[in-house]
Amino acid sequence: MIVLPCTLPLAFVIVPLSMGKGIKKGLGIAVSFALGITLTLSLYGIIAALVGRFAIDSLAVPLETIKNWVYFVAGVFALLFALGEVGLLKFRMPSYTGAVPAFIQRQQDFLKAFFLGLFLGNIGVGCPHPATPLILIEIASSGDVLYGWLLFFVHAIGRVLPLIFLAILGILGVNGLSWLVTRKDKVERATGWAMVFVAGFILTLGLFSHKWWVNSGIHTQLEKITQEETLLNIVRENLNSTVTHAHGIEIGTGLFGLPLWLGNWFMVTVWIIPIWWWWFRKKKDIKIINDSSVIPEKGAEEQVLSSNKYLLLAITALLALVFLYVLPRNFVYEQTVSPHEHAPGTPVEHPHDEDMMDGGQAHSSPYHEENEVTDGLVVNLLADASRVVGATSSLQFFVNEKPAGMAVDDLELERGKYIHIIGVRDDLSQFFHIHPDKISPGLWEVDHIFTESGVYKVWSDVTQGGIAHSFGHPVFAVSSSTSSASSTPLSISFAKNIVLGDYQVAISYPEPIVVGRDTNIDFAVKDVIGQGVILEPYLGATAHLAVIKDDLTVYLHTHPEEHGGLMEETNYLHESLRFIPQALAHGMEEGTPIIPASQISFNVNFPKAGIYKMFLQFRPEGIELPKDQSLVGEVYVSVFKSGPAYPSLASVEEDDHSEDPPLSKPVLVFLSLVIMAFLGRAVYKFIQIKK
Repeated sequence: MIVLPCTLPLAFVIVPLSMGKGIKKGLGIAVSFALGITLTLSLYGIIAALVGRFAIDSLAVPLETIKNWVYFVAGVFALLFALGEVGLLKFRMPSYTGAVPAFIQRQQDFLKAFFLGLFLGNIGVGCPHPATPLILIEIASSGDVLYGWLLFFVHAIGRVLPLIFLAILGILGVNGLSWLVTRKDKVERATGWAMVFVAGFILTLGLFSHKWWVNSGIHTQLEKITQEETLLNIVRENLNSTVTHAHGIEIGTGLFGLPLWLGNWFMVTVWIIPIWWWWFRKKKDIKIINDSSVIPEKGAEEQVLSSNKYLLLAITALLALVFLYVLPRNFVYEQTVSPHEHAPGTPVEHPHDEDMMDGGQAHSSPYHEENEVTDGLVVNLLADASRVVGATSSLQFFVNEKPAGMAVDDLELERGKYIHIIGVRDDLSQFFHIHPDKISPGLWEVDHIFTESGVYKVWSDVTQGGIAHSFGHPVFAVSSSTSSASSTPLSISFAKNIVLGDYQVAISYPEPIVVGRDTNIDFAVKDVIGQGVILEPYLGATAHLAVIKDDLTVYLHTHPEEHGGLMEETNYLHESLRFIPQALAHGMEEGTPIIPASQISFNVNFPKAGIYKMFLQFRPEGIELPKDQSLVGEVYVSVFKSGPAYPSLASVEEDDHSEDPPLSKPVLVFLSLVIMAFLGRAVYKFIQIKK
């Protein structure tokens, strides 16, 4: 950030303070000044953490939405400052003008330098540089004061190191500022144009969200350039963890309901408009030159402007080609033609089957709606017309053999229970997991209190003869005392992780998720400082996962892939999963060993395309909840038929594994011509300068 016009003046403070004082004293003054700046800047980390904690605890707005608004506002101001720097607007960045309080001026050298650092440390905080909003948002999303202070403290050290370097040069008699002073206008102009591009990106990121950033193709291309995957693999091998960063095609909208595909077009437009705005303004300025007095000057200006037009056309075409076609198309091509696969040896789960592990044996799990069963085992939900919010409702289930309807009593224990009942409201909220007790041959009953009115559906899981069965039951209504039950609209939020209270949980899976393909779903559970937590067994397993389609036509219930009782550790970033400590388990077995875990892995095969909601049930050790309850993490995922396409691009089918490059030959030729024109213009300008 040292070259920004709002922070560069700091160099003109620290260098004169240090020069002529000798090496020891001069260096001490420079360090004192830098220490003051660092302490002031680190306070912003504390403030950001406190504000973030308040937002997380008090506001009903998703954290991701808050992030987008911060990016949006920062992008607007950054763009205004940038346009001011390139001379298109009269809107300049705040900068240091040289005024210092008299109290500071009266101090001795070291104290004066330190207090100056404290006072001037605020300079540059509001600069439209991506580092500041990115770091502040990261701090705010954690809500951790120590983490916030430390993160901005380290960033402050990065800011002051160039200043100390310039001060050392001054102490040694080398004026490191002379180069900057003689090129001040060029540096400011170059910085201004760089800021135009940075501001356009930040503004687009705010309007269209991180999901656009993933879909744009810029994110993954940048990771290739920085070799992030290689570095993460080194970390994985040395720390014995799993890969912690993966991307897939995102769906959803940005602020104001903006479609994600529009993001690249918006960003390129924000970049191109200032370029041509500058060109037309320059053309207008040339026209007002007096023809009679400065004809040679006007002709030279017109010639330069005319040649610049072709350069700007080449830049415009290059930006449009790269950011509107090449990067998005490459991203979709990689995600759909070469989808991520599981590690060899991963257990397979078939549609409508669940991995019900018992003594190392997997059992198939046929799924049926109860009204479709005419022969064989079935569980029927008995009608009850008196289900009211806040009152105890009795749910009765009759286990019988069709067609005779004979009671069945030879059910087998599965995860410590004979029957598991899982239910949701039709908007996929109000999740519960309960267990009935046997009251007569084949008849099971459980009491449940509904807290919200609406339309509900429940499923029952039973095991007989080593085979696990799942039955879907007809929907029923729950009324309130003031109004009748009604269906509620589905509210969908695709989020992958959260910091909530004393825990942080993240979900990771290869994308896109495709129908009929085995998919590893990983949940990471850690404490606020990123350490793996110990999970208490919940109904004989580390965790339970219920997967339900948005139209309630698909139901899956599965358990983690456990290897010797221990789970591998991993580390995740955090955005926003939602917890509801609401699922009743009605009992937990005593004496079951505690399993240390920070990652819970499931294998799921989705039988239909559409939107699903996954409910993760788990109990961290020491959680202050009754033993018959668990935390429930809820997250939505999208499942595609054969690999989705970014809305503005052509679809790539799942079985298309051709080796042809993602760019056609005409496009490659056009790209080559644009690059040749750009380089040709650069060489021509270089030759003209030499002449």
